[in-house]
Amino acid sequence: MGCAGEVSLLEDKDNDFSKYGIAIKVKFRSEEDLQVLTTHRQSGGERNVSTMLYLMALQDIASSPFRAVDEINQGMDPVNERRIFNLVVSLVSNPGSTQYFILTPKILKNLNYYSSVKVHIVANGAEMNPFHQWRFSRFLNTATSMYEEEEREVIVIL
Repeated sequence: MGCAGEVSLLEDKDNDFSKYGIAIKVKFRSEEDLQVLTTHRQSGGERNVSTMLYLMALQDIASSPFRAVDEINQGMDPVNERRIFNLVVSLVSNPGSTQYFILTPKILKNLNYYSSVKVHIVANGAEMNPFHQWRFSRFLNTATSMYEEEEREVIVIL
């Protein structure tokens, strides 16, 4: 992805466990040095990319039947959002891998979906038609254009 990072353990020589932790350092441009990941140094999109890459790196260390991420793509530029989505899809496409729930009010058009990907759109509000008036075929024809034009809750299950 053209970025780099490292994770290190913060220890205390006096074994004060309240001072233990992790330090995550990242860089997003080749000419930069690794910098500690903070809310002040990197953009929101860079922090979200870092968080997702960190979670995916831990995938095999901490087993879980599923993972849920909420609005992780907020603040990401479309290039990184597409890259992260493709990485998650490739990671979970292996048999026996962890299932992901990605909750987001927006999702990019023309993402690579595989047969294992399910998209659920939760449409709610005063303007919604009652379910018995829905015409599913008409909905499918217009759904792809709605993703970027209107905010809808989208749950992508991988």
